[in-house]
Amino acid sequence: VESRLCQDGGKVKPRQSCILGFSTRASSLFLDDGAESFGFDSEGHFVGAGQWSQEQLYSPFSPYNSVYGVLLNLDPSSPNANTVSLFRDGVRISKPQPVPEAMRGQVLYPTINYKNMTLHVNFGPSSFTTMPFACRMLQDAAAADIEAAAAAKAKASAKQEVLFPVGLPDEGTFGWLDDFLKENPQYSELSNRSLLNWGLKSGLYRKAGAWSNSNDSPLMDFGVRELDDYSLLSTLQQSLAPMLQRDYVVMQVKNNLLAEERKKALTSYDGDSFKRVAVVIMGEPPEAFKAKARSQALEAKRRKVGDEVRKEKEAEAQARKEKRSVAVADKHRAAAEKKAEEAEKAEGEEGAEKKDEEAEPAEEPEEDIEAAVKKAEEAVQLTAEEEKAQWFLQQSSEDLVKKDLGRSFASFSIPDKAEGFDEVRYAWQDAPKAAEYLKAWISERKLTQRVEDIQPGAYFKQMHEEWQVKLAEWKRRHGESRAARWKQPVTKRRKVHEKKKEEEKKEEDEEKQERAEKKEEDEEPKAEDETKEEDGETKDAAAKEAEERKEVEEEEVETEESQIKLDDVEPFRVEDINDIGNGQPLYANFTWEDWIMANLRFELHLLVHAYRIDLNDEERPSFGEAHLQHYYQKYFRKTFTSKNFGVASNLELIGLIKDTLEALPKNNILEAQLAEDTPMDNFIRLAEDHRRERQQAYDAGDEMAKLNLQREAHPQAGGGGRDNRQRMPPQQQQQQQQYGGRQQHGYGAAAQHAMPQRGFDGGHHAAPPGYPSRAPAYGVPAGHHPVPYGYGAMPSGMPSQRVGAGTAQGSRGPAIGQPARYGP
Repeated sequence: VESRLCQDGGKVKPRQSCILGFSTRASSLFLDDGAESFGFDSEGHFVGAGQWSQEQLYSPFSPYNSVYGVLLNLDPSSPNANTVSLFRDGVRISKPQPVPEAMRGQVLYPTINYKNMTLHVNFGPSSFTTMPFACRMLQDAAAADIEAAAAAKAKASAKQEVLFPVGLPDEGTFGWLDDFLKENPQYSELSNRSLLNWGLKSGLYRKAGAWSNSNDSPLMDFGVRELDDYSLLSTLQQSLAPMLQRDYVVMQVKNNLLAEERKKALTSYDGDSFKRVAVVIMGEPPEAFKAKARSQALEAKRRKVGDEVRKEKEAEAQARKEKRSVAVADKHRAAAEKKAEEAEKAEGEEGAEKKDEEAEPAEEPEEDIEAAVKKAEEAVQLTAEEEKAQWFLQQSSEDLVKKDLGRSFASFSIPDKAEGFDEVRYAWQDAPKAAEYLKAWISERKLTQRVEDIQPGAYFKQMHEEWQVKLAEWKRRHGESRAARWKQPVTKRRKVHEKKKEEEKKEEDEEKQERAEKKEEDEEPKAEDETKEEDGETKDAAAKEAEERKEVEEEEVETEESQIKLDDVEPFRVEDINDIGNGQPLYANFTWEDWIMANLRFELHLLVHAYRIDLNDEERPSFGEAHLQHYYQKYFRKTFTSKNFGVASNLELIGLIKDTLEALPKNNILEAQLAEDTPMDNFIRLAEDHRRERQQAYDAGDEMAKLNLQREAHPQAGGGGRDNRQRMPPQQQQQQQQYGGRQQHGYGAAAQHAMPQRGFDGGHHAAPPGYPSRAPAYGVPAGHHPVPYGYGAMPSGMPSQRVGAGTAQGSRGPAIGQPARYGP
């Protein structure tokens, strides 16, 4: 094991280290730790009261045969009184260094810290080397200069105590321990925290970027396996500590709160040698503890305000300084220009009257920044609410990492003598109040602490699979409905065109017949002509009447169906969402955004109910919105991001689907608005109702009603990637580069990938004649007809000349990127 130097941050690692000095009875065993110790180290530096000398005061220790001695001068008549010096082989090698003020007049103990070396220590009565003056060794010290303390004799019946503090995470557990050890220094702390401090004080160097992730299990990162994997603490508790007759405090926050772990720990300490005591630290702490916490909070608040004021005042001072610099520069430039003009006028004449230089602009008195900071800090006070809420000391690190807390907090319990304890003490509140406090604490955490090991159950898997099947079927019907609706205006136009041609042909035939009849008037008898004319008129009238009757019947059917309009139908009064009565589905006007919102409603509805069913805990009916991403990942095996839905937070997203889910105002716990057995088609109804509300708000001028969803990249049929792109025809490759998506063959879905959608919900795209004004147009700019571009199969009955380039083999239409036009 290599140590580090004090100044270089561990860049240089000497193989051996040693510090010779003195310390007080209450000080740390490490000479560089605390205000009551000092000494000379083997690298040439002096440390006193925790402060190291900036420069090297002497040469580093030489190995093997050198004799080093420390001279402590407490003679009040000496010019070097209350100083300490270092000697090598009887020669002083450092100037006398002052004894720290806090240590003067106290009893001092010789102290040695060493590592990776063997020392031969000599306390007298004679020295190993000759000194240039008379000096008494420690063993030969005068009775007036020493204070002899008799070693404490252990009573045969007395037992050493081993304490197990049982306190809740981040509620003053380590604060109580620090105060206890300060009042009872005979106790030794056994914890990972103490091992970390031990390693640092022993000269071990942590790797760059190491940080303490929790007080209970801090990140060691020393590069020493036994320390880094926390196995050294177990070794100390099971082997070394029980052999030594000392008082211990076993500080492990999580293990001391779990009954099984407490029982395991007790087995290391024999009841014949140790008194095993559980100390419960729960509930409201004493007033002295709360006062200390409030004092710390006030100091932190004042420090924050002071930093802000200092930053503001320094910025103002810098601005004034720059302003003065500009003013001085302007003055100097103006003076130089004026002097040059006067020199020209004087034309070299001597004896010109010398003018006084302009005085520099008077500097504004600088404001004392530190005085302003001090004044601002003194004005800061805690409010009544802050004082009432401040029970525990603020810590830079949490006691337990969130993952460990989430996995174990439901099993936390108060110790009992039945577990093997000789005594159970209550440091803050009595047993009933502590038990009540723990129960309330666990109940609150069940609502706010996430469950780490939750897994989807049978209910979730069944419902999710059923939803996927139905959603795919609804989308298929949606595509078919769109294709059928686009064929209707084309068929009507064709019928009108054919009818017009028939009428023109009929008129032409009638004119021909009239001319023929006029020519034959003189050749045939009048009676016969009249008979034929009557017969022809009768036949024509009958045919005309039959045709008109057929047209009337067709118009009646069309009129009956056209009377049912989608926007006039109430979503929750439709019996079948696949047919509202005219062959259209309720979701006929859905865009990709509406499908996403319908799916979102169902997934979050299912997630909340599945969480409740899988945990089967009355105190955990749901979870907080802050843990939505965690549980969504656990159940759906994919990430969840609110920003993909055009909002900044989970609460804003829940506001979009408040008909399905709400966050309770007190603690933001999610509450399902629909029953567990709600029919799945209700989520389609809700999505349609929401689409209409957004459309109406947008039509009224509310720009905020527009959704801002991010469209997911859907897998393309036939595979994607470079290989598939290379098999495309050249025109389709060009189109893919232009619109950023590969076209699929077929109708409906192909238009979705042709071009990014513009506008809102498809409701503001111009539609062809006969198509509803709110019909969605997948991937089509406003004013264009939403038909597929590029290579694709045509819907039956649609003329190939009415679509874009390449829609039918051999056809020639407009270039790729131009809108397809309807017309004869």
